[in-house]
Amino acid sequence: FRPGIAYVLDTLYLSPTVRSPAANTMRSCRGPSFASRESGIAPLPTSRTSQNTSIAADSGFEPLPVGAEDPTAEELAALVDEFYASRTESLGSMGENDGGVVFQGQGDPLAAVDVVIETVRLVAQRRNGIAFRLNTLGLCDTNDIDLLLSSGVLARGDVDQRRETRIATVSVFLPAANPNKYAELLQPKDGLGFSDACSFIVRLAEAGVNVECTAVARPDIKVGEVKALATSLGATSFRTRSWIG
Repeated sequence: FRPGIAYVLDTLYLSPTVRSPAANTMRSCRGPSFASRESGIAPLPTSRTSQNTSIAADSGFEPLPVGAEDPTAEELAALVDEFYASRTESLGSMGENDGGVVFQGQGDPLAAVDVVIETVRLVAQRRNGIAFRLNTLGLCDTNDIDLLLSSGVLARGDVDQRRETRIATVSVFLPAANPNKYAELLQPKDGLGFSDACSFIVRLAEAGVNVECTAVARPDIKVGEVKALATSLGATSFRTRSWIG
């Protein structure tokens, strides 16, 4: 695949855009030692199967070249098909050994929500039982939320949808439990901010979407307060990412 549109860690990650609603990212919030000074690309996290990989380039994680166009849905769907066609290990009778596919890259996937939706639709036409995860800041306007909720690509409720290709989880990075610290860490743009991220979580949770929230165990953040906020907004799970200072 061409540089900047996908990479492989424990599973396949798709990067639909470099656009972002914030100046900073989850990666930049994980500490000064998390990013490579020379390349600006974060080393791979040590919490997953990427433990044996020493540099980000080994995963195929590269920035999209300057001037290159964002990938199309057709391009990303073809990558998913190629990824699964090349796998030789057993995924289990019900796909229990399959890590699925993750939307996450340089930018925020919801900045290209139409591409995300169409990618899932195209993959669903070719393969059953692919569970997508959408990693996002949740900073988007109402129209984009409406489009996502009405698209039919989100798994909802407690129905067993393991045979369906859907976005099974939306993971929202929530770096702080108060607006000021949130703004300091992420530096949102275009008038978006803390309240928009909270509203995003509430709307998806109320619609029956499986929402995970994550935060970084930074020395200046009380993770317990972030977890309490996430739970109050309707998140079904919470995960703490390591601080690499």
